[in-house]
Amino acid sequence: MVGRPKSIAEKAAFTKRQHDALMARATKAYLGELEKPYRDRRGLRIICRDFEQLHVNETGLFIPLSFATLSRLADGGHTREEANLHRRWLTPIEEDLIVSFIIEMGARGFPPSHRRIKEHVDRIAHARLGAKFPPRGVGKNWTARFMLRHSEHIKMADSRPLEDKRGRAVNPNANVLYWNGLGDVMAKYKIKRKTTFGSDEIGVLARGAERERVATSRAKKGPQYQQRAGT
Repeated sequence: MVGRPKSIAEKAAFTKRQHDALMARATKAYLGELEKPYRDRRGLRIICRDFEQLHVNETGLFIPLSFATLSRLADGGHTREEANLHRRWLTPIEEDLIVSFIIEMGARGFPPSHRRIKEHVDRIAHARLGAKFPPRGVGKNWTARFMLRHSEHIKMADSRPLEDKRGRAVNPNANVLYWNGLGDVMAKYKIKRKTTFGSDEIGVLARGAERERVATSRAKKGPQYQQRAGT
């Protein structure tokens, strides 16, 4: 089944990451040109055109590069992303840990919602910053911006409720024991495959176990289940 298409904001964030990576390559190439004799150097505009065409050849996408930006970065300037790092509540390492936490919890059937992510971030930032961190925590749009920055690895998805006992039963050890046991029974009683049938038994979930918008791995295929208590 085709997945949900990326939003305009996610596409813009993806293009920005592609632009910054391409500009970093162009900056490295230009610094290398400065070590050559003056007559043999490629100028700023030529390098921008060369890397624009290189990116088209590699990906089929055209990303324009500014020679003025290239000159500023070659002189030791910073990208907007780098300039904003010191303004963020979390360090890059802490943000990577949050991304890993989201992916791991989604794989276990407990994908966090926007509210849960904010709660974890507030605790992490408060533990490191203390009184410098505002009592109300990060802003209401912080989680959305965080998801956008890391949209290459994580995404928002609609969860599907899964009865918790059924969720805990689905693991590699239980699967191996089940199929080995089934094979032994079929061999012992000479049961033919064409006479076997599949059935599906689930618990009854309590009212209120509707779908919820949660964060999960970008690589996740198929439905994102969320374990809920049932009877």
